[in-house]
Amino acid sequence: KYAGPNDEYICTGSDSGHAWIYEKKSSTVVSFMKADNSTCNGIQPHPSLPYFITYGIDSTAKLWRATTPVDKDVDDSDMGRFDYSKTVKYEKSIVCDQWKKARKGKEVDLFDDGEHTDGDEMPFFPDETNEDDNDDPDHFLGVFLRSRLSREAPFIGNDMTNLNSVLAKNYFTCARSVDAGDGGDEPVKSGLSGMKRRVSLIKLRHQSDRLGLAFDSAVPWMFKFKDHLLKQSLNLEDNVGSDKSGAGNSSMVSYGCLANLIPDNPSDWIPFDGLLAVPPRPGGMSLNVKYEGYCLESSEDRSVAPVYRACCPIESEAVEDNSVDDEGGHAIGIDKVDGGASKLSHSIQANEKSMKSPENRCVAYDSSQAWDILYQTVALLKEAGNKALKASLPFLAARRYDKAINYCSLAYLSFPVGPVDFLAEHQYVISKNGGYECRWNELIKTLVMIRLNLAMCFLKQEINDAKGAMAQANLSLKELKPFATEKGVVLTGKKLTKKRADEPIKTYNESKALQAKAYFRLGSSQILLKEYDDAVKSFDLCVGSTNEAGMTVDAAVMRKINEAKRRRKEKKEIQRKKFKFMFSSNEKEVDSSKGTTEVGSG
Repeated sequence: KYAGPNDEYICTGSDSGHAWIYEKKSSTVVSFMKADNSTCNGIQPHPSLPYFITYGIDSTAKLWRATTPVDKDVDDSDMGRFDYSKTVKYEKSIVCDQWKKARKGKEVDLFDDGEHTDGDEMPFFPDETNEDDNDDPDHFLGVFLRSRLSREAPFIGNDMTNLNSVLAKNYFTCARSVDAGDGGDEPVKSGLSGMKRRVSLIKLRHQSDRLGLAFDSAVPWMFKFKDHLLKQSLNLEDNVGSDKSGAGNSSMVSYGCLANLIPDNPSDWIPFDGLLAVPPRPGGMSLNVKYEGYCLESSEDRSVAPVYRACCPIESEAVEDNSVDDEGGHAIGIDKVDGGASKLSHSIQANEKSMKSPENRCVAYDSSQAWDILYQTVALLKEAGNKALKASLPFLAARRYDKAINYCSLAYLSFPVGPVDFLAEHQYVISKNGGYECRWNELIKTLVMIRLNLAMCFLKQEINDAKGAMAQANLSLKELKPFATEKGVVLTGKKLTKKRADEPIKTYNESKALQAKAYFRLGSSQILLKEYDDAVKSFDLCVGSTNEAGMTVDAAVMRKINEAKRRRKEKKEIQRKKFKFMFSSNEKEVDSSKGTTEVGSG
């Protein structure tokens, strides 16, 4: 259905129970309403007034009115939405929550649907893995029955905050349907490639609106700050900087933080970027020239790579590893990643003049530069997460760490990479070692530190997820295993049964230091879970790793050991008293029954 005095909007229902309202001129989702418990069959707009009626499977039709926020205290400006984003509750991504299990049983291997070059493999990144409609217990009949048996009213209302998660789920469901090849109806008539472009465009536009950023549909992953908001933020930052208590933290949690410019999902950026994919997939929106007046968007051919940035924003010092592997081949990857890369300017931001100049229309693809871009992105997110944690914003910190883990997953998980060749090279190396990274570099060290910092966030009272903290600590220990087992040796092979000698002692010391932190996080989470015996063992291992790394044991570790031992003793004392009371009660009952028998016989 069309809506608006000049048909400016398009309205539709969906199987997810949502009513969607799109703006024609920008292809933007301007309203996203949870309108039905199961399926929203349609939406009927009023011909002249801002009213809508939605209808679906449940027994009610809903009347909606388009309006500004009812609550006068709600700041719906760009800066108001940004400020709100810093405090919104954190939810774990599937990559962070399940890591390698995220794709187990849900693998999607796609080939191009003919829109581009024949037979090309489409990329399907770990962050695109989701729950299929068929796996969802809250779908179709399940929702229909529960809606009638449950005493709680279902959620009906504006659901814009969940727009990206619903889009991701819809895309994953369609991708699995195509991959299954069951011969049924095509899930998307325009092809999966086209759907991916539209989904990425909408998700990126939603992120820009949520954070108050400028958006360009031609290169939608390249966000920019709005000048007036940046000036406002810098003025506030100067005021905070005059107060010594807030100095050093404001820049990384304010509007001008570069981490805000990084797309939430790697799959919405990397396959479309000419510096990271060869050839890059067409990005932005491709509209029909015949209906040029129908939409204000550019209808130029997007089959040309959508971004050509300057060749020299990065002075890479990354060196390819030319060491020969077990089978005589060359293990090409990231043996050395520039440790100072995070100090350079953020690579997503382009030199626009160079990007648009004709001489840069043939940018050479450089895998080492691509690794640098990936590492810079991860390092920036880590640093921004650290600043948010110091500023007492654990939700914001956890989201940044989670996003960094999603970007790290590109290097350490197996998935269809499509045209992102530098990942394909490294996947081969990882597969030779059972999924382990067996070369000590800045990226693997940063990943471990991010996991340990995320575990710290989970242990905060605001999040209080001890099991999540334990999971991150265990994953860190697993990633450190090849390096922290024996001095001067790195374990390799499918089951880490082989040894590579002549490893620098520095590798062992650094990995042991991180291992000590991992055991500390593990023990802290076990205390919260009341697993005191395991906590004592973890802290003892922490002390051992600290000593092996040649460091002094921190006083906080000793306090935690004493706390774990004290609580273990208290727990055993409580259990002893319970058993004593239980057995004493049984003895009294036995004595009482004997006494009753003796009286009866007399």
